[in-house]
Amino acid sequence: MSGPESAHHVSVHLTGCAHQDASVVFGALETAFPEGAGPVRSETRADEAGTGNMIWCAVVDSRTRTRRPAAPSPLTGTVTVDLFGAADPVRQVQEELGEAFAVEPLGTVPGEHELEVRLRLTGRGA
Repeated sequence: MSGPESAHHVSVHLTGCAHQDASVVFGALETAFPEGAGPVRSETRADEAGTGNMIWCAVVDSRTRTRRPAAPSPLTGTVTVDLFGAADPVRQVQEELGEAFAVEPLGTVPGEHELEVRLRLTGRGA
């Protein structure tokens, strides 16, 4: 998996979700970080069973963060999110996801210069 492009960029990878839910998550990130996300791309990787799983990827630039109040966002299922980047930008993206969705932390891996965080998102009622 590719890393972020600069110290302010966070690589966001979504798995375990349909295109519709990926669009909802990336829409929430675009609201929080306008003009700070690169184009969304998808890739298919084989899992242990040999079936393909879609991975939705984008890069968020934390320098464009706004403090707009987030409305609850509907998801049809759960979404697994992996965030990669410098610690402060990763935490900013995690905070914004927490404003729009119910977030369950699944693990954190600190590195020398980067942080990797895995989250499970579910929709939050209105």
